Amino acid sequence: MKENNSVSCIVRNISGNEQLMIEALDGKAYISDAKKVFSSFISKDFTNWKLNKPGPATAKILCDVDEVVRDGNSTQIFTGINSDLDKIVMTQAQIIRFCEKHPTWLRQEGYTTFFLTEMDGEYFVVRVRIDDGLIVLVTHLKNIRNWLGIYKLRVVYPRMPLAA
Repeated sequence: MKENNSVSCIVRNISGNEQLMIEALDGKAYISDAKKVFSSFISKDFTNWKLNKPGPATAKILCDVDEVVRDGNSTQIFTGINSDLDKIVMTQAQIIRFCEKHPTWLRQEGYTTFFLTEMDGEYFVVRVRIDDGLIVLVTHLKNIRNWLGIYKLRVVYPRMPLAA
């Protein structure tokens, strides 16, 4: 298990060198239409914020999974992983595919797994929970709700390439 050495670190990596791959996708899938994957509940906020549209095609990626170990809001959690948020966003198609392909890496027991997505220059936090099927919610990154580290919530994002 890798540990970020930053004193202010809110997350720690739990996926290590696990090969959590998402294949190249055409970007046509979007969450508000993924009723088979998110069978328990899909928030109407995906439609309210006009997120109910396809995204760009993407190349194959590997994902990392971190665990929230200190209290913090969504902005602190994601900028703690990488201050350049564009490097850790996932498309809705990638989020759907991760949930289909790697469900054991989602936080269990009714707790939340976070993903960061972007649409039209704005960042959104997609929150997935398992409760008799998958539940998916979305909030704007600017939402200042504080998340508690004691619940070991999870964060999924594209793995950063190793520096040369």
